[in-house]
Amino acid sequence: MRIFRLILYALILTSLFFAPLQPMKIANLEPIQAVWIYQADGRVVLETDTDDKGSGVTVEEALADMREKSAGIIYLDTAQYLLVSASAKNQIPSLRAYLKKTVRLCHWDGQGDISEAVKYADARKMGLRLREWNEGSKLPELPPVK
Repeated sequence: MRIFRLILYALILTSLFFAPLQPMKIANLEPIQAVWIYQADGRVVLETDTDDKGSGVTVEEALADMREKSAGIIYLDTAQYLLVSASAKNQIPSLRAYLKKTVRLCHWDGQGDISEAVKYADARKMGLRLREWNEGSKLPELPPVK
């Protein structure tokens, strides 16, 4: 019985060498600090401060579209801020699975540049943490930035 286990373990370890792997280069990771979510023409749109953008009927489709279009590797769990337009407040629960619970949520209408909005929010430590957010929460509002 012991020999059988050893042979089985050896086969499993050997098969790992033949498993197809795609190398991931750290240089290709997109350092996303903020995500802006809004709805346009009945579609969910996700935009990042790294100028990546994706849209779809659902958050999942929008994220898949963004990952497909991006030159780098997109991970939303690196984001520190989620900027939400009034039209997309109902999409926050769908986006929760892709973000850390420490992400700060702010209401933003999209006037100005995302990077500038993040600088403004970061300097003032604005935002409601995702773990503290619920359906009735009022999000702090970011003013238009230039």
